[in-house]
Amino acid sequence: MLREQFLDELIIIGVHSAKFPGEKLTAHIREAMMRHGIDHPVVNDADFQIWQQYAIRAWPTLVLIDPRGKVVDTQSGEILAEEYAAKIETLIADFEAKELLDRTPLELRPERAAEPGRPLHYPSKLLLAQPEGGSARYLFIADTGHHRLLKVELAADDRSGEIVQVFGTGQPGLRDGPAGEAQFHDPHGMTLSGPNLYVADTENHAIRAIDLATNEVRTVAGTGHKAHGRLGSGGPTDISLRSPWALWSEEAVLLIAMAGSHQIWALVDDTRLGIFAGTGAEALVDGPVAEAAFNQPSDLSVGFGHMFVADAEASAIRAISLGEDPQVMTLVGQGLFEFGDVDGTGGHVRLQHPTGLTFYDGLVYIADSYNHKIKTLDPTTGEVKTLIGTGQPGDMDGAFFEAELYEPEGVVASEGRLYIADTNNHLIRVADLAAGTLQTLMLHGLEQLVGRSAPQDLAEVHRLAPVEVAPGEVEVTLTISLSEGYKLNPDAPQMIQWGETMLTFGPAEPPHFNVTVEQETEIDVMVTLYYCQTNDQRLCLIHTRRLRLPLTVAADGQEQVDIRYEVD
Repeated sequence: MLREQFLDELIIIGVHSAKFPGEKLTAHIREAMMRHGIDHPVVNDADFQIWQQYAIRAWPTLVLIDPRGKVVDTQSGEILAEEYAAKIETLIADFEAKELLDRTPLELRPERAAEPGRPLHYPSKLLLAQPEGGSARYLFIADTGHHRLLKVELAADDRSGEIVQVFGTGQPGLRDGPAGEAQFHDPHGMTLSGPNLYVADTENHAIRAIDLATNEVRTVAGTGHKAHGRLGSGGPTDISLRSPWALWSEEAVLLIAMAGSHQIWALVDDTRLGIFAGTGAEALVDGPVAEAAFNQPSDLSVGFGHMFVADAEASAIRAISLGEDPQVMTLVGQGLFEFGDVDGTGGHVRLQHPTGLTFYDGLVYIADSYNHKIKTLDPTTGEVKTLIGTGQPGDMDGAFFEAELYEPEGVVASEGRLYIADTNNHLIRVADLAAGTLQTLMLHGLEQLVGRSAPQDLAEVHRLAPVEVAPGEVEVTLTISLSEGYKLNPDAPQMIQWGETMLTFGPAEPPHFNVTVEQETEIDVMVTLYYCQTNDQRLCLIHTRRLRLPLTVAADGQEQVDIRYEVD
């Protein structure tokens, strides 16, 4: 908000002083920036040098520096932008009066602008569903970076899935209504209750419900603004929430992992909303639910009469007994600054920022995100074992002991299969628990994503060489060539758009279209291509580019134009 309010006067520079070892790597910081839509510059303060020079003591801390380079204010903790704006306005007026204010704009290019598009963009959470009496199985995917939800019908062999429904426009926002017009902002956890798919709409600080019979989206809790201070009063849509991350439902009760307030909340009958567990303090405290404390709870699953909680920031797995006197207990984890990659039993076990879990067939399967692994926890013995992953980020399929993941977040299981949202690889992986092998889920039905996958405001403009054409109708053919080792995806639609006209085409025939030219002009053609590695079609990308073709007119100009475009 402050950046938009003071666009010409305020420069924001993030300084990342990492807690976890994996967060010290610049490549991982870059992924986090793109995942969370951070477009301002970020410094990797891996050795805490800037932290020490500015005498920082806590995350987050805001430091305000005036045009002379002098620190004029330091505040720890989260602030209200509207309250802090007054300080900035005073500073602007002061330095403007002294003629020391430089409003020269900085040319900054967001990291995400250079990133190729993909069918999925930082998928986070998954949900399995099989309608009663039907044979079809569906996987709901929170396509978080694209601000939408996908409904995928799984093939019988679990090697592929067909996209059958998209919920959300693909652009961030808070809008109810039909599936194709509704908007979400960084959706995460989901749960089914009756005909409704409930969604933790994280950056909207809201709970949304999708009626799967009508595909209508409505908001059932939250105001769209992040909560500050005490719990509000009124109905669920009158109360502000704080980063809901995961959901679980049983009959009329919806439990919410409220990561931002370090609590578990409850929504009953869509009419009553309140706190179920946690004081709101960020701490590892066991005991009665009213006295316990959590550390950014990020996923929920139920088994053995307990709710298991991925308590991410404490690298812990917690459990809440679901009886008359619910109690919170810690199964794995020692606190905010105790983390690592240690299997075993008891207090020496270490995880590193686990953000997902699911209970299946007597075990808790854990997405040990910063260790790039899937681990199992036996709740009866407390034993933790690595199941999948080498500990290094990568995207290799194969046997569990050699397969690679990259910050997985979501896990669900059914019929001997474990489905994994491999978040930083932008993939869904499927683990065969009996065979001990991991494979990547191939997505079909990509035509459902046309026009939604890449934000056109970030599409680069590629200026083509001018062409001299005859006056009147001109036929333009676009010949596309890809880099060596890549091919157009034969299962996906390729698309060009000019003006209000859209044309889809396959890889076998170059697209062509007609334009009428009477005088010198320029035409813009938006190109969207789905392409894959030739030898590894599971790794697919989306290329979006705005081509600008200058046309001059001459009596002896061309009536047919062949434009060659090389995808870099």
